Amino acid sequence: MTRTTSRRPASWPVIAAVILAKSLVVSAQENQEKTTVLLKPGQNLQAIVEDAPEGTVFLFEPGLYRMQTIYPKSRQEFLGQEGVILNGAMELKSWSKASGLWRSEDLPPSLPFHGRCEAGRPLCTIREDLFFNGRLYQRVGSFEELGPGRWYQEGRRAYLSDDPIGQSVELGVTPRAFGGEAHDVVLKDLIVEKYASDSQQGAIFADNGYGWRISNVIARWNHGAGLSFGSNTRVTGGAFSHNGQIGMAGIGENSRIEGVEIAFNNYAGYDARWEAGGTKFWETRGLTVLDSCIHHNGGPGLWTDNDNIHVTYQGNKVFLNADDGIKHEISYDAIIRDNIVARNGTSAFDDWLWGAQILIQNSSNVKVYGNIVEVSDEFGNGIGVIHQDRGSGIYGAWIAANNVVHQNTIIHLGRRGRNGVVTDTGDSDFWATANNRFDDNSYVVADRDGAYWTAKGGEEPWGNLRDMGLERSGKLSEERRAPMTLSCGLE
Repeated sequence: MTRTTSRRPASWPVIAAVILAKSLVVSAQENQEKTTVLLKPGQNLQAIVEDAPEGTVFLFEPGLYRMQTIYPKSRQEFLGQEGVILNGAMELKSWSKASGLWRSEDLPPSLPFHGRCEAGRPLCTIREDLFFNGRLYQRVGSFEELGPGRWYQEGRRAYLSDDPIGQSVELGVTPRAFGGEAHDVVLKDLIVEKYASDSQQGAIFADNGYGWRISNVIARWNHGAGLSFGSNTRVTGGAFSHNGQIGMAGIGENSRIEGVEIAFNNYAGYDARWEAGGTKFWETRGLTVLDSCIHHNGGPGLWTDNDNIHVTYQGNKVFLNADDGIKHEISYDAIIRDNIVARNGTSAFDDWLWGAQILIQNSSNVKVYGNIVEVSDEFGNGIGVIHQDRGSGIYGAWIAANNVVHQNTIIHLGRRGRNGVVTDTGDSDFWATANNRFDDNSYVVADRDGAYWTAKGGEEPWGNLRDMGLERSGKLSEERRAPMTLSCGLE
């Protein structure tokens, strides 16, 4: 997935001419020709954008665009190609040596930050990351902790024990690559990397925009989120990987994520129960995540949290994330269907029904069907419904009610993991009134006498479920299987 060439291909004039010809079309809405502008490395891109009218098409010449931030106007398009990289880091070229350490001075003032770190990673929220020959170095909190692959900052000085002379040393300092409130912006075929984005904000920061179209964009090695978006966004193709907090976050109505890879996020060590991992979406309506691959993130894979409604997760592969695979929390109507969700919960925080492959948490009217779920023999749970006292939101109470889990295939590779419903409210009426149903699922288990289910407060074997009104049409088979082989591109 890495694209590093900065040479202009011999065919570039032809490519540019073809794109220019296609761009010079009459808009039915505006009844005017689009203006096309060629961008080159070293130019002040924001100044060029400000001087151009709405609807301008910008073509990036291949190369490295360092420390640029663009606030588009509405309907502007930003089209890249192989070798176009927007890089938010400054180069640290001046080094001196004293007392066995290398020192670079006159760093910019530190950026403001917020968030919550996991245990043992107290510096996670600090946004400036250092890259040595493209490799992320670990930030430490004292001179004593310095060593190979580490760096330390005191005031406006950076310190290394590794010799930086003749090497590429970069420091992420630019908060974002794109931002603003414009509508109908197009980003295509770009790499966005090494921006000092804040937690809960993207290097591509389009929360306040509308109708953005983001196609085949790679956002990587940005400190907070790779992308954060607003209403009516379309994200197709590309990858949002190796970001410090989270791959992608979003808010608003009628957005669609399709064919995207989201992987290896949360390198900084944010607390995943605060917010970190693959994705987090809040207050969305009509969100669809389709045919995407979400894996190896340091937190949940797909996570809708807080007043989401009419959500669809369909056809995705979600595997080997540290927390829940797909989680729908304090939200409402959703469809989770035809996904492969496997071996999530790698952090082994899987007491109760946490660390589930699919988790409905204080949400109602969710239909879960047609999924293939695989539970590791070492960690994680299967499909779970959790009810707690969480209050209410804009569409009513946040309760686990009227959820239907049916026609899924649930594979337990060992004796580990549970499926079912749990509550800690002490409400004796919950079991009679909540109407959460598990039925017509197929279970493949390593031990047919194992307690792979939890219902009405206890762990249950298969033989007890029908008496409790569960899995009347369900099927059980005993078989030891090898883990599914799953991959998506990034390794």
